[in-house]
Amino acid sequence: MDTKIPFLVRLVPSLFIFVLVSCGGGSSSSSSSSSGTGASLKAGYEQAKWQSNTTVSYSGDCTMTITSNDLPSHAMATYYLAPTNAGYPTTVARNQVGNLSLQPNIRTATPTTLTFNICPTKASTTTATNLGTIGMMISGGDLFNGAEAIGVAAMSDNVSYPAPDGTTAYFLDNCNAHYAPRPGQTTAGGQYHYHANSPCVTSLVDITNGPSHIIGVALDGYPIYGGRDISGNVISLSQLDQCNGITSPTPEFPNGIYHYVLPEGVTSLRASLPCYGGVITSAQIALANSSQICTSPALPVKPSLRN
Repeated sequence: MDTKIPFLVRLVPSLFIFVLVSCGGGSSSSSSSSSGTGASLKAGYEQAKWQSNTTVSYSGDCTMTITSNDLPSHAMATYYLAPTNAGYPTTVARNQVGNLSLQPNIRTATPTTLTFNICPTKASTTTATNLGTIGMMISGGDLFNGAEAIGVAAMSDNVSYPAPDGTTAYFLDNCNAHYAPRPGQTTAGGQYHYHANSPCVTSLVDITNGPSHIIGVALDGYPIYGGRDISGNVISLSQLDQCNGITSPTPEFPNGIYHYVLPEGVTSLRASLPCYGGVITSAQIALANSSQICTSPALPVKPSLRN
């Protein structure tokens, strides 16, 4: 069994090196913990319903690599509301992020690879979730934390505007997600990411009022679930630790496992993971951020939200 400190590797095309928008706010701090490696979670991840747009492979019991085409497996909106720019300067809506324009979704497949340590270890000190990617979902989309770069909760800052095709464009779509514009481009064509529990993801694996199943993996290697316990009961925030973590039975781990919960109906910063409960290093976070940092030079980023 591998006994190295957990790691994450992200391989992306060069055009994905930096993304400049206002999403995925957060901060990181060093986490003190032993460097030991925990029990392998491979058996549970092998049961997860990774979608056909993802390829999952294992190198031993402690290493899981996920390659996604960076397009979610579920339906996407045709238009989004995103910060105004030179290509789309007309303001049609406004939220706390600022002026928003109507922008077409021209997202195309862009393969991306993430490698996780799946023998995670609980940390003695939590680490605030970082800007950008904090996990990968079974749909092939990424998970970000609950904040926009200015520090407001994304789920409580949504707005809408009629789109020319008869649909409604939102800042966050009905999957509680949106795109980050690619650098040098003027349309919402960059990384697709969620800011909260997504019915588009949970519906891929869960049944109504049934237990939640694995819907993703966090950077520290622990699994991510929807908002229901093994009996199908709604999990309240009071049942979770400060990182939205809990140790309890799940369908994949009937004897119990520490895992993260994306709670149902929450619109605060707790809609996603505020922190990591497992061991994670500053090098891991920097590597994750290097491909998709969600900040905007046009918007003031709070000092506490800078890495």
